[in-house]
Amino acid sequence: MKLSGERSAGKPHAAFDEAGAGNVMMDGLESHDESHGLSTESKVRAPVLDPTCEHLRGRFPWVTRLVVCFQAEADAKRFRQAMEERLNQFGLEIAPEKTQCIEFGVFAIKRAKARGQKAATFDFLGFTHYCSRSRNGKRFRMKRKTISKRLTAKLKAYKGWLKSNRNLTTPEIIQKTVSKLRGHYGYYGVTDNSKGINAYFYEVRGILYKWLNRRGKRGCYSWEKFAKLLERYPLPTPRIMVNLF
Repeated sequence: MKLSGERSAGKPHAAFDEAGAGNVMMDGLESHDESHGLSTESKVRAPVLDPTCEHLRGRFPWVTRLVVCFQAEADAKRFRQAMEERLNQFGLEIAPEKTQCIEFGVFAIKRAKARGQKAATFDFLGFTHYCSRSRNGKRFRMKRKTISKRLTAKLKAYKGWLKSNRNLTTPEIIQKTVSKLRGHYGYYGVTDNSKGINAYFYEVRGILYKWLNRRGKRGCYSWEKFAKLLERYPLPTPRIMVNLF
């Protein structure tokens, strides 16, 4: 497949499904094969646009989510149309409720402010991506933070785990909690997401304190006793594990 024609002028845009720092993204590509009773959101191979925006070439194996960036809005819309037509040839389609074209990049903040709005954001792979500036304010930088719904869901899952495993010994519970915290930091501990991983740590610590209190007499653990317990069995403190810049 080929996207031909001259590159059109326009604003930097991003068209995507659940994500991206640019101009086109697809999420939830679905296959409908009634002869085999299939309705899947995986095992889809989709073409990718080359850097010149002139040809579609190459393949991503098993794509369900895709972000593609363009300098011009018109290119993003042409890509989406071409992609939809191509996928339809194989009985596939893009989930419309998860696909969008947004302005994102260096000038998005200024233009959004002129309209009395905030620059658009998008969620992808557990992170909300948003337009921002470097620490000294001189350069544009795309930053990431934990998706708020994802954070809430993970805390709910931890609370459920404690409820189901409240008969474990205190050292065992803390050991498992330590593993969960380290796993969370390993994925979400990226540049600019200190606030997100700190929020997770403090909420987990509060939930742990609450459930340890429930296992004995009401109020058997004061914060002073809990602090002494954590001195003996310390929880890992939040820290950035991956520097993206």
